[in-house]
Parts: sequence; structure tokens; C-alpha cells
Amino acid sequence: MQKIPHGIVLMMCVLFALLYGVWILPHTVFVRHFAMGLGSLLGLWVIYQNRFLLWQKRALPMGLILLLLIWVTIHLFWIGRDYPLQSLEYTKIWKKIALSLPFALGLGLAIASNYCDLRKSRRYWQIIYLGFCLPTLIYFGKFAYAKLVGTYGYPIPGYLLLVPYGGGEQPFGIPRAWYVLFCLPAFAIALGKIIQIIEQNNFGLRSSWPYLAILPLTVALFFVEADRFGMVYVMIFLALSLGIILFKYCRRLSWGGGVMLLLVATISVGLVSLSVSKNPQWKTLVADSKVAAQVDRYDNWKNRNRGYPINELGQIPTDSNYSRLAWAIVGSRLLIENPLGYGLMSLSFAALGKEKWPDSDLSWTHSAWLDFGLGYGLPGLFLLFFAVMLSWHYSVHSKAPWSLIGRWGLASMALVMTTKEVSAESAINAIIFLVFWVSALSINNGNPETIPKQGFRDD
Repeated sequence: MQKIPHGIVLMMCVLFALLYGVWILPHTVFVRHFAMGLGSLLGLWVIYQNRFLLWQKRALPMGLILLLLIWVTIHLFWIGRDYPLQSLEYTKIWKKIALSLPFALGLGLAIASNYCDLRKSRRYWQIIYLGFCLPTLIYFGKFAYAKLVGTYGYPIPGYLLLVPYGGGEQPFGIPRAWYVLFCLPAFAIALGKIIQIIEQNNFGLRSSWPYLAILPLTVALFFVEADRFGMVYVMIFLALSLGIILFKYCRRLSWGGGVMLLLVATISVGLVSLSVSKNPQWKTLVADSKVAAQVDRYDNWKNRNRGYPINELGQIPTDSNYSRLAWAIVGSRLLIENPLGYGLMSLSFAALGKEKWPDSDLSWTHSAWLDFGLGYGLPGLFLLFFAVMLSWHYSVHSKAPWSLIGRWGLASMALVMTTKEVSAESAINAIIFLVFWVSALSINNGNPETIPKQGFRDD
């Protein structure tokens, strides 16, 4: 592997942190395009320097993504049902995704070429981890600014408001699902890093505070946004990481380290429990699910304005509980009936529903995987899914702590896509970016014996 100069790697890491920090922020197109464009130009040079390393099985996920791009192109010209909208989406979204791939591949190769230099690798990691934390930090920066300025009655600029997404009515609004998708990876990566630090017998406040701090911050963000599935994901990763620590590395923890970790975990679990107790949707989940599953008996799912049937508790089901299950069932049936898909990343469920039931008024299925399948059919769904799974699988070959981006970060995004309506430009671009990046980090550089398996220590 040709070693890439430190300055170029450092610049690419900063560009990624900048890109990830503003990826979900409205009206930041120039910043995103600047970071992607410059990153891809640098990435092309890095790829050329190490082009012979790409012919190995760990590059297979990248090959699947390239096949996906070819499939989307074929879909546009010969399979899709709405060429004008598909063409607009192709030139606006898929072109951007394709142009960002050299950045992702070059970034992975550039970092991997400097694995042996632990001092430089530590610097790259600090910048990359900060980039993953930026969406959460920006959220609380806006939150604190609004509270402080609001106390004195000063006007708050629109771009600093924390408002729910409302289309044209709220031009700076951000959907809750985007917060979960882009903030959860930092939470998951932090947990994975804490496990690695404990494995190195180096757990302490000095080495662990950046990772401990992001845990309650992420949970607090989901609590403020009242996102119940965000809390579910938090509990899944907390339970998994604490289980690993207790069963594998418990003896390596000092008393002080154990108390510190327990305190952070208690705060996080307490916020999760408080969120669950205050959310009435959990209390009627079973009853709502029973009536929502009867999509053939009750067709209220076709249009929310018609109201929902009464559940066994004598109550009207909550919209989230009812629509999630009913639309998942209907969407799965539509996917079976339309195995090649409709052709749109976000609106295929609504379009296919309109074709079959003209009086329907559907939107998204609440599952990005299902929405993507309805858009590009089973071939498109399988190509993206297996690219993500293989990239996650091969990430174990990356050196610590870079393996965490795949094993924990990419895994968290894939999990969020199961129950969140994020089959849209930024989300799909981000997950495909991570597939390329994680695959590049795992590529064999020919000298694995010279690279410490444990990576650098956070001293």
C-alpha cells in the first residue's frame, strides 16, 4: 500500500467531519457539495496510488454498490413507471451518491495506509469521531442558544430554531428520524470504543471522557424529541455493550472505572425509562397491533382522514402504532406483487397504492428497507442489503479503533432503517458512503504483521 501524505489524510478527515456535521441541516447544500467535491478529487488521487489493492474479496461490497448504480440506471430507462420523476431523482440524488464514492473509498485507503503510524492514526480518529458527534453537539448548541436568548426576549434566527419538520412552513425543520439515523452512530461507536479501552486495561476518565459524555447526550436528545424507537435502539446497544463488558472484561475494570461506567449507564437507562413511562403509545401497543394486522377486514389504513377502527380496549389506536404495522403488511404485499419496484426512492409506496386503490392517500411504510425495495425492487433491495452486511462482516479485519465504524456505526444505521422512514437522499447517501469507507478500511495492505492489532492507546 502506498502511504498517503499526512496533510492529505488530515484534510480528508476534516472534510468528512464537516460533511457529516451538516448532512441533515437544511440550506447547507454548498457546504455539503464543497466537502464532497474536494474530498472526491483527493480520493481519486489516493485510489490511483493504491488501485491494485482493489482486486480482492473485501472489495466485494463496493462491487455490489456499483451494480446497484447500474441497476438504478437500467430501472430508469426500461422498468420505471414515472420517467419524469425518476429522471429528476436520478440526476439530483444518484448522481450525488456516485460522485461521493471516490471520497469514501479514498478516505478509507488513506487512513489504512497510515495504520502503522499510531500517532497520526490517533489524530485522524479524533477528527472522525468528532465528526460523528457533531449532529448531537450542534443540536444541543442550538438548544442552549435558544434557551439563553429566549430568556432575554431576543429574536432567534430560523436556522438556530429546533422545530419539527413542516415542509415549507418550517424551512429549517428537521424530521426526528434524521436525528436518530445520524446521532445513533456516535452513541454506538462510543460504546464500542469503551469496550476496546477496557480490553486494553486503560479505562479511566482521561481516556474515556469523550465517549462517556456522548452517551447521556444522545439519550437526552431522543428524550427531548420524544422518539420512542430511538430509545429502543439505545437500549439494544446499551444491553449489548454492558453484556460484553460483564461477561468478558469485568475483571479488567477498576472500582473507580466501574462506578463511572455504572453512573453513565444509570443516567442513560433512567432517561429511557422516563421516556417509556411518559409515552402512551407503548401502553396500547399490543391492542393497536391486533387491529392493525387486520388489513383485509379494516381498510382504514388507506387514508388517515377516515379514522381508525376501535381496538379491544375500546380506544382509537395511536397513529404510529396502527400505521406502522398496517403499512408494513400492505407494503410487503405490494413488494411481492411488484418485485421490480416502481422507481422512486421515497414515494413508491404512495404511487403503487394509488395505482391499486385510487382513493388511497399513503406516504412511507415507516421502514426504509421496505421503501427502498418498493422503489427499486427486490434486486435493488438485495444489492444494498448484502453490500451493508458484507461490509459489516469484513470490518472485523480493520485495525482498532477503525473497525468500530463498521461493527457499530454502520450496524446502527442499518438497524435504524428497519423502523424509520429514512429512504431519502441524505440517508441512502450516508449509508452507501459508509459501505465504501468501511470496505476500504478493511482492505489488506500486504503488511498486517507490522500493524498492532489493538491500535493506539487513548492515553
